[in-house]
Amino acid sequence: MAAMSGVEKDAQGGIPNVEPDRATTTVDNDTLERLPGRQRYSDYMKVIGLFFVYLITWGQLSSFSTYQDYYEETMLSTYSPSTISWVGTSQNFLVGMIGLLSGAMYDRGYIQQALIPGIIFLVLSSLLLSFSQQYWHVFLSQGFLFGIGGGFIYVPAVSIVADHFESRAPLALGIGATGSAVGGVVLPLAFRSLLTSIGFGWTNRVFALIIFTLAIGSYCTLMMHTESKKLPFASFFSRHPELGDCDEGSIAFPMNKHLNTFRNALKGPAYQLLCVGMFFVLLGYWIPVFYLVPYASRSLNIPPTYSSGLLSIFNGASLFGRIVPAALGHKIGVVNVLLAGATILGLLNLTWISVESIAGITAWSIFLGFTGGSVITIPNAAVSSISSPSSTGQRIGIMWAAAAVAELIGTPIAGALLTRRDGQVSYLGCQAFAGISVLIGAVFLAFSAWRAHKNGTPKEQSSESSL
Repeated sequence: MAAMSGVEKDAQGGIPNVEPDRATTTVDNDTLERLPGRQRYSDYMKVIGLFFVYLITWGQLSSFSTYQDYYEETMLSTYSPSTISWVGTSQNFLVGMIGLLSGAMYDRGYIQQALIPGIIFLVLSSLLLSFSQQYWHVFLSQGFLFGIGGGFIYVPAVSIVADHFESRAPLALGIGATGSAVGGVVLPLAFRSLLTSIGFGWTNRVFALIIFTLAIGSYCTLMMHTESKKLPFASFFSRHPELGDCDEGSIAFPMNKHLNTFRNALKGPAYQLLCVGMFFVLLGYWIPVFYLVPYASRSLNIPPTYSSGLLSIFNGASLFGRIVPAALGHKIGVVNVLLAGATILGLLNLTWISVESIAGITAWSIFLGFTGGSVITIPNAAVSSISSPSSTGQRIGIMWAAAAVAELIGTPIAGALLTRRDGQVSYLGCQAFAGISVLIGAVFLAFSAWRAHKNGTPKEQSSESSL
């Protein structure tokens, strides 16, 4: 990934001379203030590009509860909620796993080669979903294709912004991540509104057009003044000197003979504990997101229009939950903010058990959205804060790949814990599993925060031995 070879001042005018080392130009906050207006403009435009990426990826993923409710009611009513949820969790899983590959591509300068396929897969996903009529159609189009597309575009977009705003990366990433909240507010409302007027097929064709437009906009803004120098293709399989000590071999193909890649990329106890913590946090995070609308409509007998609105309320609250914690992270440490958010989120998931009214579920959705916003946004900045610039993309990819496994199995496990009593669905096991999983993750994050504080520097040294 892009690392700056240095920022040298011209002896005459004092203008920074920024020279790219490999993939992209890295600019810290102090240097950014001294750059010409055009350069600053392009860097800020990258945040807008990241906003678009979050909107069409995580914004769509955060809206799956509306699809879950629709599938349970109509198209896939013969399938269990747990089976249907595999569609949504497969999206999350593939975003993380493909991010492992796209992160390695970014570090080696293959930025366009990651972004362009991502755009194509995302658009194809919505187009093919519009013609789907059976479960396997839905799974392949919405679960498989969307997950691949999101994985190709997400990690490179995050890495570009993280590398361009080193000292203010938490705030820049937090602002970009608000796209997820905006998408989570607008898309469920748009889905329900369009569904009643033009039907399921044309609703998804409209979504395909929206995704295409925003994806092209994100590509243009992210690539502004982003210079890339491609390393040899062989660098995916063997050590390359420009990738630094944290990258020996290929993490893109971890099952080949270069298995020692993970040892090198995972160096540092703080990072290792962070990955384990995020695994358990993400194991329980998506459960209320997926089952919020079905729970409100079936257990609380709330009308479908309002129950779908709860998802927009949740995502609207997460908008502030992405900005405020990101600003705090710059002052008190992003790992500390992540720890606080995970702890509160776990407790809120447990209080879900006692929510039995419209007012209660509305208030709970607001608190959950605000807290969840920090948990889903801060991890990228947390990885950046304890990683060297030459390993940020790979480390983000590895973290989300590990979390992807949890995202894949968490919600289906919770769905299997649903039971029926007197014709009513009981969510008790599902709710308890969601809360306990996140709290276990918070314990690991506490140790990660302690270790990061013990290091005494914002970046872990590449020489630190692995556990």
